[in-house]
Amino acid sequence: MNRLLEVKGIGKVIAAKLAQEGIDTPEKLIERFPNRYLEKKISAFCCANIAETITLTGTITSMPKVTYIRKHLTKLTFQIRANDAEFSVSIFNREFLKNTCQIGAIVVVTGKFMHHFKQFTASEIVLKKNFQEGIEPIYHLKSLGSHQFHKIVQSAMLQTIAHMPETIPADLISKRELPSRSKLFSIVHSPKTMEEVHLATKRIKYEELLLFSLRIEAFKKLNQRIVKTPKSYRIDQIRQFIKTLPFELTTDQKEATNAIFMDLKAPKPMNRLLQGDVGSGKTICAIIAALAVVTAGYQVAFMSPTEILARQHYQTLQRYLEKEGIQPVFLTKNVTGAERQRVLEQMQNGTCSVIVGTHALIQDALVFHRLGMVVIDEQHRFGVNQRKALREKGGAPDCLFLSATPIPRSLAIALFGDMDISTIKSMPSGRQPIKTTIVGLDEFDSILPDIRQELDKGHQAYMICPLIAESDTMDLVSVSEATREIKKVLPKSVSIAMLHGKMKSEEKAKILDDFFQGNTAVLVSTTVVEVGLDCPNATVMIILNAERFGLAQIHQIRGRVGRGHSASSCYLIVNPELEIRDRLGILEKTNDGFQIAEADLDLRGPGEVFGEEQTGIPRFKMANMVRDIQLMEVAFADAKQLIDSPDPLSRVLVHTAISEIQAYFLD
Repeated sequence: MNRLLEVKGIGKVIAAKLAQEGIDTPEKLIERFPNRYLEKKISAFCCANIAETITLTGTITSMPKVTYIRKHLTKLTFQIRANDAEFSVSIFNREFLKNTCQIGAIVVVTGKFMHHFKQFTASEIVLKKNFQEGIEPIYHLKSLGSHQFHKIVQSAMLQTIAHMPETIPADLISKRELPSRSKLFSIVHSPKTMEEVHLATKRIKYEELLLFSLRIEAFKKLNQRIVKTPKSYRIDQIRQFIKTLPFELTTDQKEATNAIFMDLKAPKPMNRLLQGDVGSGKTICAIIAALAVVTAGYQVAFMSPTEILARQHYQTLQRYLEKEGIQPVFLTKNVTGAERQRVLEQMQNGTCSVIVGTHALIQDALVFHRLGMVVIDEQHRFGVNQRKALREKGGAPDCLFLSATPIPRSLAIALFGDMDISTIKSMPSGRQPIKTTIVGLDEFDSILPDIRQELDKGHQAYMICPLIAESDTMDLVSVSEATREIKKVLPKSVSIAMLHGKMKSEEKAKILDDFFQGNTAVLVSTTVVEVGLDCPNATVMIILNAERFGLAQIHQIRGRVGRGHSASSCYLIVNPELEIRDRLGILEKTNDGFQIAEADLDLRGPGEVFGEEQTGIPRFKMANMVRDIQLMEVAFADAKQLIDSPDPLSRVLVHTAISEIQAYFLD
């Protein structure tokens, strides 16, 4: 029998909707915590500040007007008088409020004065008679509204809360000043003050971080069992290779390569993350490491997430290693027939030392002669099982993971367990910062003169879209629509091409080659160009529906420009809503990938930035590994004590952590 049906307010229809949310018991129902809390309080107009959220009440003094900007994008505008002040209120995609917002209606508006006190951009509008002050828990569910879900939770708590067992040892509850589990649910779903909210969320976050910390500690114990034979590489050849480079390594690059050399000589397999901003020079460090491993008599596998990026790495490795007598081979699913058989034989008999490819490198039929090191670029794009499969082809090879999504060191250590971290922060000389501007979709025409000016100089532009083809259900700009529209506003003499991931490899290669050669002025593409592609002549990046991308991803995308010595620009084209501009604002202020990545992690959490399945990061209900770094450090300290504790409840926690290592794919 479905026990949810025993809860007041839940019938078969509601139970089915809850099942879609993964809720099939009263216990799971009350364990679905709010995503945030809204403190609803009306303020006086005199308390308003520019660009700060405020809630005001006033009387509508003009008829509401609806402006249609494009498909699925409208703006509702009216005048309002609040005390002695009168100003215009705008809200996007709320045209259904037109009949409610009539002259004389008293409303409550929440939002911001963005530039001056005559124009208010609202995120919420409600009639004054329907507004209630207090603390409102907000739940994000696909199938049920927040208010309806809250009422159901209240009913479930009456019959469930007394039977919920404690999950944290009593000494830790006392030591960390946490509420008991039974008290927790009463507070979290119906807080009376923000102080109660802080107390309840502290308990939830701590418990999530404690269990995660226990998984990391258990994982470290498992990794301590693995050993390897130290590699004796030819240091004189490596030094000579570095001397012949057409540039001098930065201090950060030198420190990273030295750390890698120490790993190669150690009796434990290298497990190192080399992270650095877009264009910081991670690839040359990986090439130096690959050369060292080859001189020690081993093979190197270099794996990239896409064929486009793999081919570019292959060409780069060719350029640097051919003079050392090393000819890399290339292997993807599109290498077939006699060429594929030749590559497989060379890999198996050891006549090739460096193999570059995509996930084709982990196919069962593929055998290495003596795999000594695995280099995985953009490591968060590979599933853990894929990375594990490649490592297992070499017994215990050294592993070097590259990432252009930099994260704070303390967070990296927490996420990747005992993985060592090398960071390249300094950029190659000559690079200019990219000027980034947020532009509303309704203001797109204002940037056309700047784009034309860059194209007239002989420079090139990217235009990035979230969709390949137009959709009737999604309010997003597609590659096909963007291509059609940009052709209308640019001279016919401007060559424009489309690119997306569903094209055949030969077609994609031809389109990219034309762009790199300067035969195409504007490349309209999906995020297939996000990483690795290098066209120094491209100086303009236009990202449509930028609100659909994470901050770190946008930073990666805009890194496709600014790779030469000319000034470059990035335009973030957004649906002109309040929260969007707030979130993307940091991209206008800085080109520092570490600041941007930290802000992205703060907003979305590492699970969304890196992908839960890719890194083994659970989707926390409330904890955030950036915002709650101090609490995470406390949880890690407690986990070190609990891992060997004889306390029965501690043993249950440890057993749960160990059993869930595979569930969360911690590798």
